[in-house]
Amino acid sequence: MNRRDFIANMSLLTSLSLVPKMAWALESDSKTTYQQFKKALSSQPQLIGYQNYTQERVVDNLKVEGQFPQGFKGSLFRNGPALFERDEVRYEHLFEGDGMIHAFTFDQGKVSYKNKFVQTEKHRAEQLAQRFLYDFSGIGIKNPKPISSADTINPANTNILPVGDELWALWEAGSAHSLNPETLETKGTVTLDSDLKGMPFSAHPKVEADGTIWNFGLDYSSGKLIMYRLKPSGQLHGFGVIDTGYHAMLHDFLVTEKHILVILPSLAINQEAKSFMQQQTFMPEQPMRVLVIDKNDFKVKSSHEFPPCFIFHFGNAWEDADGSIHFDGCRYPDLKIMKVIEQAMAGKTSNNEHSYSQSTLFTIRSNGQTSQQIYDGISEFPRISPSMTGLKNKKVFSIGGDKDQEWMQSVRSLNIDTGKVDSYDYGSDYLVEEHIVVENGHRLEKNGYLLGTALHWPSKKSCVSLFEADNLSAGPIAKAWLPFHIPLGFHGNFSKAV
Repeated sequence: MNRRDFIANMSLLTSLSLVPKMAWALESDSKTTYQQFKKALSSQPQLIGYQNYTQERVVDNLKVEGQFPQGFKGSLFRNGPALFERDEVRYEHLFEGDGMIHAFTFDQGKVSYKNKFVQTEKHRAEQLAQRFLYDFSGIGIKNPKPISSADTINPANTNILPVGDELWALWEAGSAHSLNPETLETKGTVTLDSDLKGMPFSAHPKVEADGTIWNFGLDYSSGKLIMYRLKPSGQLHGFGVIDTGYHAMLHDFLVTEKHILVILPSLAINQEAKSFMQQQTFMPEQPMRVLVIDKNDFKVKSSHEFPPCFIFHFGNAWEDADGSIHFDGCRYPDLKIMKVIEQAMAGKTSNNEHSYSQSTLFTIRSNGQTSQQIYDGISEFPRISPSMTGLKNKKVFSIGGDKDQEWMQSVRSLNIDTGKVDSYDYGSDYLVEEHIVVENGHRLEKNGYLLGTALHWPSKKSCVSLFEADNLSAGPIAKAWLPFHIPLGFHGNFSKAV
């Protein structure tokens, strides 16, 4: 089989792996899910972040508390699922909603806002039909249309990355979508190479200080992994294919100066479950595996094991002079969080019924021995100073909270050398989203900012806050308010004004 046929076969397998393993004619309890959530929202207003959202809006001048620095110029772009319901049918998992891009633009102390749905093939077709057309998660849609490729059902709902003069909206298992950063209009799917058309391009690319972009795409059926290297413009510079033997969800990865780290959590697939997300099964006896891959030739140099766990997101990775490798991530002891996410779509809360993630430093010694250090406190959505990607960083920033809260309510920075934590608590009436580091000039890990969004559910309004990264506990130096709320999202990035 030549390279073109091999890649094409992978693309077909990826789409087939997302198709539910049950008869489409069967009715599920999707309508019940819709009714359950509607009833729960009336008595639990904090669920507003999971509410179906269809509005596209423009706000020219947000209300500002405090003062944004005059020289702070650029746009915060964020992505996340927003459209969960059509014709009284509701998705059963948060990860399935159509992606919506939010843009907060900062200029001379003022803040403006706009948002738009990513105009994917799926979104355009279902807007025209005014109903769900593709039963990729087995919710019992009547007369579903066939799924011909992963991009047929691509919601483009997970991350948004500035690339050259474009924005790329990213998903887990399909193509990136190109957007205009000024208007947020969708230009179309991104084709890196004719042989790679429609191949999975995951949602957590790593961008080095020189602008080089690294990413991966996993075909769940075959266990084949494609590694990509792109120029800062988004042009393909090279790729390789690796046989991982891994068939479950793979969300994130890491790079160092010399290597790519593919971290395989302790998951397997339960083929009897009706949807891809529900098929994910935690294996308490299966070690977390780490593949160390050479950046130059995409060859696996070594494989290592750590105690069983699950991880969505990693912060950073780096190497010592002796060849030892370190990386950090937000470690879960099991996969209970996935059930919690699913239950939230039906309006069910489960305080104290699931495990939480903690920042953990993993080490692979030059002799192959491994160890891990788990830090106190709850953390998720880790971010670092962008210019430190692949280099030794001191701080990792994340959101945090308490075990008696359903969602995170604080921001924190962790000094991974000392274990010292600096944090700010928004309060229990806020639902805090990912905050990102915005560097001030080119001073690594110094005098930068932390920027992010939060939903104040009692007032049904969302805000964007700016902190001094070295002094989170002092609270935000400025906060801009929307006159309405926006749905809880996943990931985003900042693009400085030229």
